[in-house]
Amino acid sequence: MNKTLTYLCTLGAAVSSMLTSCSHQEIITPEKTTPSYVALEVNSGRVLYASNSNLKRPIGMLANLATAVVVMDWVKAYQVDMNRLITVPAGAVAWQRTNLLRLRAGDSISVRDAIYSALMWDDSACATTLAYACGSNLSTSNPEGAFIAQMNNLARRLGMTSTVFKGTNGAVITQSSARDMALLGMYAINDTDLMAITAQTGCIVTIHTPSGTRRQTIRNNNKLLSGSGHVDGLKVGQSRSAGSCLMVTARRASVKRINPATGKEATFAQRLLVVMLGMPSSNTRYKEAARFLRDGWNAWDAWLPTNDYLDRTKFIILPN
Repeated sequence: MNKTLTYLCTLGAAVSSMLTSCSHQEIITPEKTTPSYVALEVNSGRVLYASNSNLKRPIGMLANLATAVVVMDWVKAYQVDMNRLITVPAGAVAWQRTNLLRLRAGDSISVRDAIYSALMWDDSACATTLAYACGSNLSTSNPEGAFIAQMNNLARRLGMTSTVFKGTNGAVITQSSARDMALLGMYAINDTDLMAITAQTGCIVTIHTPSGTRRQTIRNNNKLLSGSGHVDGLKVGQSRSAGSCLMVTARRASVKRINPATGKEATFAQRLLVVMLGMPSSNTRYKEAARFLRDGWNAWDAWLPTNDYLDRTKFIILPN
C-alpha cells in the first residue's frame, strides 16, 4: 500500500451531507448498550471474535490515533523533521481537562514529543497542536478544518463507512465502530515509526516556554505493554461518552501457509489486533483484551490449517 498521503481536500458535498445526517443521530453511550469489540489476525484479515462490531458509537481518545496517522503520513510525504518545534495555538488549550502537559498558547514542542503525549496519554492539546502544524500547509485561514478534512479523506480511503471525524482530538465526540477502528489500526500497524512510538512504556518530553524549558515524564496508559501477551503497540483511551476503549496488537513468529492469491506456499507474519469500545471500566477492558489475545491465538491456530477464504464476511481487508 502507498502510504504517502495525497493532500487534496476532496470530501465536498458528500461529506457535508454526512456531517448533517450525523448531527441528528443519537449518541450511543456505554450506559445505553453493551460493548463493541473485534479481534482479528491482521495479515489475513480473518475475524476471530466480534460483537456489535458495526455499531456506531463514540470512540473517545482513540481518535488521537487517527490524528497521529495523518501527521505521520505528512511527515513522510514532506520529509518533516520529527525534532521540528511546532507552536501551540490558542485553540489547542480549549480542553483544559485533557491538556495533560499544561501547555499554553505560544509554547512549543517537537513533533515527536507531541505525538508521544497524544498517543501515550489522552492528550487533546498535543493532538490539536499537531493538527494545526500539519493543516497550516493546506490552509492558513483554517488549518484545523483542513486537517479534519484529511482525517475524513483517510477514513474514506480505508473504507471506514461508519466514521466521520468531527475534531482533531478525542475530546470532540466522534462516532465510529469497532470494525472501522480495526481498519485504522491495520493501516497504522504498517507504519513502523508510529508503532515504535506506541510501543514505548514511557519517555521524557520537553516543553519550550517563553520563560525557558521544562521536562515531563510520560508513562504509557497502555498497561498491556508490560504484560506477558507480547503486546507491542497502539492505544488505549477513556472518556465519559465512550467509556473505556482499547486498540492493541500483538505478534508472534511468522508461519508458512498457502497464499490464496497464488496457490503457493509463502511465509506470512502473524499479528493479532483487538479493538474494544464502550467497556464499563478500565480493569474490565484490560482483562477482556488479555483474554481475547489468548483465545484469539487459539482460534487462529484452529483456522490456519483450513486456509478457508470462501466466506468473505468473516474478513476485514484494507483496500489496496
